[in-house]
Amino acid sequence: MAYEFTNIKKVLIANRGEIAVRCINACAKSGIKSVSIYTESDSTSEHADQDRNNILEICKEYEVDAVIPGYGFLSEDVRAAEKIEKAGIIYVGPSTESILEMGQKHRARALAEAANVPVVPGTKLLESEEDAIRAATQLGFPIMLKATGGGGGVGLEVCYDGAAIKTAFAKVKGRGDSLFKNTGVFMERYYPSSRHIEVQIFGNGVEVIHFGERECSIQRRHQKVIEECPSPFVTAHPELRRKLTQCATNYAMKLKYKSAGTVEFLVDDITGDFFFLEMNTRLQVEHGITELCYNVDLVSLMLQQADCEKGGKVGISSEFLLSMQKDGPTGAAIEARVYAEVPFRNFAPSPGLLQKVEWPVGDGIRIDTWVKTGQRIAPYYDPLIAKVMVHNTDRASALTNMLKTLSACVLQGPATNLHYLGAVIESQGFRNGETLTNYLSTKFQYSPCAIDVLSGGAFTTVQDFPARTTSGHGIPRGGPMDNISSRIANILVGNEPGAETLEVTVSGPELLFTAAAVFSVCGAPMQVTVDGEEKPMWSRLKIQAGQKLRIGSSKVAGCRNYIAVKGGFPDIPIYLGSKAATPSLKYGGTQGRQLQTSDYIILSEDTSRWAAEATEFTLPAQCIPSFEISEVYVLHGPHDDDTFMTAADREMLYSTKWKVGHNSNRTGIRLIGPNPQWSRKDGGDGGAHPSNCFDYGYPMGGINWGGDSSVVFSMDSPNLGGLICSSTVISADLWRLGQLKPGEYVRFRPTTYDLSLELFRRVETFVTEVGMLVENEMMCTTPKLDPELPPGETGAILLKVEGGGSGRPEVKYRQGGDSFIIIEFGNQTSDITITCRIRLLMEKLAGLKIPEMVMNPSIIGLTIQFNSSIITQPELLKKVNELESTIKATRDVLVPVRTICLPVVLDHPDLTQCLSRYMTTIRPTAGYLPDNVEYLRKANGLSSRREVFEILLKSRFLIVSVGFLVGNPILYPLNPMSQIMAQKFNPTRVSTPGGTVGIGGSLFSLYPVEQPGGYMMLARTLETWDTFGSKPGFSPTNPWLWEPFDMVTFKEVSVQEYDKINAEFVAGRYQFEISNDVFDLQKIHGELESAKTNPGVMRFKEGQKRGIAQELAVENEMFSKWTTTLAENAAKEEERLKEIMLLNPNPVNIESPIDANVWKVEVEVGERLKKGQVVVILEAMKMEINVLVPDEAVGSIVQAIASKPGSTVAPGHLLIVAKGD
Repeated sequence: MAYEFTNIKKVLIANRGEIAVRCINACAKSGIKSVSIYTESDSTSEHADQDRNNILEICKEYEVDAVIPGYGFLSEDVRAAEKIEKAGIIYVGPSTESILEMGQKHRARALAEAANVPVVPGTKLLESEEDAIRAATQLGFPIMLKATGGGGGVGLEVCYDGAAIKTAFAKVKGRGDSLFKNTGVFMERYYPSSRHIEVQIFGNGVEVIHFGERECSIQRRHQKVIEECPSPFVTAHPELRRKLTQCATNYAMKLKYKSAGTVEFLVDDITGDFFFLEMNTRLQVEHGITELCYNVDLVSLMLQQADCEKGGKVGISSEFLLSMQKDGPTGAAIEARVYAEVPFRNFAPSPGLLQKVEWPVGDGIRIDTWVKTGQRIAPYYDPLIAKVMVHNTDRASALTNMLKTLSACVLQGPATNLHYLGAVIESQGFRNGETLTNYLSTKFQYSPCAIDVLSGGAFTTVQDFPARTTSGHGIPRGGPMDNISSRIANILVGNEPGAETLEVTVSGPELLFTAAAVFSVCGAPMQVTVDGEEKPMWSRLKIQAGQKLRIGSSKVAGCRNYIAVKGGFPDIPIYLGSKAATPSLKYGGTQGRQLQTSDYIILSEDTSRWAAEATEFTLPAQCIPSFEISEVYVLHGPHDDDTFMTAADREMLYSTKWKVGHNSNRTGIRLIGPNPQWSRKDGGDGGAHPSNCFDYGYPMGGINWGGDSSVVFSMDSPNLGGLICSSTVISADLWRLGQLKPGEYVRFRPTTYDLSLELFRRVETFVTEVGMLVENEMMCTTPKLDPELPPGETGAILLKVEGGGSGRPEVKYRQGGDSFIIIEFGNQTSDITITCRIRLLMEKLAGLKIPEMVMNPSIIGLTIQFNSSIITQPELLKKVNELESTIKATRDVLVPVRTICLPVVLDHPDLTQCLSRYMTTIRPTAGYLPDNVEYLRKANGLSSRREVFEILLKSRFLIVSVGFLVGNPILYPLNPMSQIMAQKFNPTRVSTPGGTVGIGGSLFSLYPVEQPGGYMMLARTLETWDTFGSKPGFSPTNPWLWEPFDMVTFKEVSVQEYDKINAEFVAGRYQFEISNDVFDLQKIHGELESAKTNPGVMRFKEGQKRGIAQELAVENEMFSKWTTTLAENAAKEEERLKEIMLLNPNPVNIESPIDANVWKVEVEVGERLKKGQVVVILEAMKMEINVLVPDEAVGSIVQAIASKPGSTVAPGHLLIVAKGD
C-alpha cells in the first residue's frame, strides 16, 4: 500500500544538477510540492546556491516543511543542518550528531574500532609533516594522506616516500581548509591492489537494515567512474556479503542512525580482508543501481522518514523497515558517470554548450540527468552530466546492455567521457571482473580518435557544402566561402565532396592528432607543417598519432583554406540540416562559434586503419586555381536600373577598382570606393535615403547599399532587408568572392545569365574531373579551371507588366543573380491588396512543387530562390508570370491567421544604454539622437512621447515578411493612425537588444535576438527565436516563432513585470498568448480607404509630412557636419604624426601588418617595450590580431601612439612610434 504523506507538503531541493531532478521527481511521485533553487548559470537546466542563509530565507518565503540536500557538500554541512532544524524545518537526512561524527574521518575510525569493525591501519590527526613522515615509516609505504573533513575523492594524496609527504601534507591541509573548513589531516595505509566496496544502509533511529553492496573500484583521480551492484568480487566470494553488511549495520546502530547512508570498505583483492574506510551520511551518487537491484526508492524512503519525524515520531515503523530487508540483489546493475571532461587531457573539465542531447530509452535503462539540448555546462561546478544505469538478469547481460546504451547516447558540443566509458566497459580486464582501484591507471590503456586543438587560429570554423540553402526565415546559407577548395580537399582524402571541413581564415590552427589520420589542406597559400616539417597543399597526406599539424598565415593572395580529414567530424551535430557554423548567430559547428584552444574534435574510429592503407598524393600544379583575383562576375540587378541609379552610377560601379575593407568577413565583403549619385532623392515610404526601400528578400551575392556604404552578401549574410542591391555575384564566382582579402582590389564585371550557367558548368566539371584524377592517378588529362567569360550583359529587369484596368497592378520581375528573381508590385508604396495578392501567388507557386525553390514575401514583393540546375530563369519567369496573371483582383479574401499578443516595455533602459554605446563608439550626433522616441514624436507631428507609445498599443500588426536574420518579422500596422514614418540609422548599429521593437520607413520590426540593426528603437518585448527549439512555441526544426500573415498585438507591462516574464521565457516556461483569427481583406481595406478622407487622419498625415521633411533636413545637416569633422580629425591626426616624426628623426616604428581597425592600444607613452609584449590589438574580419613588439623595438621607449582606438589602418600604417636608448 502506498505511503500517504500527512505532515510534509512542500520540500525545498537544496542542490543542483541531476540529483536535484531526481529529488524533484521523487517528490512529485509522492504528491509533495517541491521548490528548486538555482544559480544564473543553471537557469535553463531541468531543475533550475547553496548559501545557508539564502536557503533559510527561501524556506520562509515559500513556507516549506522540509529541506532535502541530496548529496554534495551541503549534505555533509552540519551547520546547515542545525540551522534548518532550529528554524523548525525538517532536514531530510540523518541527525546532526551523525553528520558531525562521520564528517570527521578520524572520529569515524575511532567509532569503527569501538564497534569491532576492521579499519585500515592508520593514525589519529597529525600535527605536522614531521609527524606524518614518522607515522609513515611505522606504517610502511605507500600511504594516503586524508583531509578529515573530506569527501567525494577530494583531499586525498597518495605518497610513496617521505619526500612526497613534504609537499602533500600542506596541500591536503589547505584543501581541507578551503573546501571543508577543517584543517585536520590523518593517514592510512594505501593498498594499491584493492577494491572499493560499500554497503547501502537505511535506519529509522532504532533499527538499521541494508540493501546489499555496490562496488565502486573503477576510479579516476580518486573519484568513481563506474559502479556495480552487486560487486563482482562479492559475487565470487558470497560469504563476504554477510560479513560486510553485518559490520555496516552494526556500525550504523552505534549511531542510532536514521535515513539513508553508506558504509564504505576497502577490500584486499588478494586475501579478501576488508577494512572500514568511512561512512557517508547522505544519499550516494550511485544509489540508483541499488534501487534497480533491490526494487526500492531510497529518496522516497527518506521522505517517508522525514514525514514521520515531522509528525513527532522517531521514524518509520520498525516493522515496515525490517520487512524490506532482503538476502541479496535481483539481477545486476551497472552505472557509468558521464562527465563533461577530456580523458586524453587527464580528465580536464570541458565546459560548454550542449548542442544536441539524446538519451536512449528501453527496458532495463535508467538515466538520471539534468541536461537537455541547449544546456550550457558551467565551469563552476562538478562536470557530471548524467548517470547512465542499466539492469539485467546477470552481469554479462548488463555489460552488453551498457555498451549498447552508451553507444546510443548523443552528447554533442563539449567533450565528454562517453567514448572512454565504452572503452572501459569493453576492456577484457573489466569484463573479467578485475576491477581494482588502480585498474584505470595500471591495466587500462585508452587510445582516443580525436583532434586536440592546441590553438584555434585566427578564425577557424566547421563548414560543409551546400549547407542550409533552403531554410529561409532569415537562416543564412552558411557553408564554405570557397566551395571549390573545400570540395577538392574532401575529394583528396576520400570523403563526399560536401563533407564538413575546417575553414581557416588568414592564419590557421595547431592541431594535435591522438590517432593516425588522412588529411588534406586546400585553398589560399599558407604554410602547412607536421611536427615542423613543411608539407604540400592540395595533397592527400598522412599524420601519425601524437603529431601536430600547424597551418601558418596567408602571405600572398587569398585568405582562406580548408582542412579535410577522412571520415569528417562525426560528433559535430547537424543543425537545420547542416554542420556548418554561423558564429555571428551562435549556432552550428563547434558550439556555435569558431574553433578555440582546448576544443576536442572526435574522429572516426576507422581513422587509424584508413591512414595505414592510404598513399600520399599531390595534385599537379595545373589543377590548382589561381588566387590572384582581380575581378568577379556579376549580373545586373535587382536595382541598378534607372529607377534607383543613374547611368553614371552604373559606369562607376563597374569601372571602379573597389578596395576590400578590413571588416570583411563571413557576413559580407565590405567595399571601399566612390558613392552613387542616385536617380531619386529619397526612398519614399521605404526610408529617407535613396538607398532605402521596402524590405524584400535579398539575393545571395547581392552588392548591397546601406546609405553610402556597400557590402557584398556572402555565406552568413541576412536574407531580407530594406536596402537596395545594385547587382549580384553569380553562383560560379562566389568562391572567388570568398577568397578576397582585406586590402586587395576587385572589379565587378557584368555578364549574362547564360554565361553564368556556362561558368557554373565549368566549375562543376572541373571538380568532377579532379575527383576522377584522384581516383585514377594515372589519368592522362589534367583538369584546369578557366574562369574567363566572353563579353556580354543583360539588364536588371527581366520583364515588366503594365498595370491593367482589371485591377492587376504593375509588376516588375527583377534579376537577382542566377538563382533569384525579385518580383516587385506597384511603385514602392504600401498596399494591403498587393500583400494579399502576393500570398495568393505563393499558394499557386507552392502547388508546382519545384524542388529547392524558396519563397520570401514582403509587403510589395516576392523573392524567389531557385536552382538553375532544376529550373532555368526563363522557365521559372514564364511559369510565375502565367500564374500571377490568373489571380483575380478581388477583395473577398478571408485568411485564417493566428494573433500573438506580446508584453512590451516602453522606454526600456537597455534601449537607452544601446543608444549611449552607439553615440560613444560610432556616431555622437544625429537627428534621431540621443532619443529615438523624441525623434519619432517630432518626425510624425505628435505632441507627446505617450502618443508615440500609444501608436504601438492601439494597432494590430500584420507580419508581411520573415527574414533578415533568425526569423526577424516585418510588421505592417493596420490602424491608419499607427502608420508612422522614420529614417534608418546611418551608419547602422553594431548591436540591438533582443526583443527590440523598431521602425524604419513605414514598417515595424521585432529583433528576435541581439543583432545589428538600423530601425529606430521604440520598445522592448520578448525574444522570438529559440536556437534549439525547446521552448513553448518553437521546435527543433522551427526555432523561429513567426510566419508571414501572423498578426501581432502588444500589451504594456512594467520593467519589473517584464523581467519576471522574461525569466520565465528563458527558463522555457512562458506560454505565448496565441488566439485564432481571420484576416478579412474587404474589411481592412475599407478601413484604410475610409481613413484617407477622415479629418483626424488627414491632419495626422499633414503633420507627419511636415515633420519628416524637417527632421530629414536636420539629419542631412548633422550628417554632413559629422563627416566633415571626421575628415578634419583625420587631417589633424596626420599633422600630429608629421610633428612626431620631425621630433624623432630615427624612430623605431611598429606598423600594421594588415588592413584592420585598431581595437585596443596596450601601451602608454613613456613605457619601455618588452620582448613578446602585445602593443596593439587589431580587429579585422571579426578576428582579433595581436601586434607584438618586434625584436628591433625591444627596450625602446614609446614616444607616441600613432593610431588610436577606432582608427582604420592599412598594411605599413604606423601604430606605435618608439625611440631607442
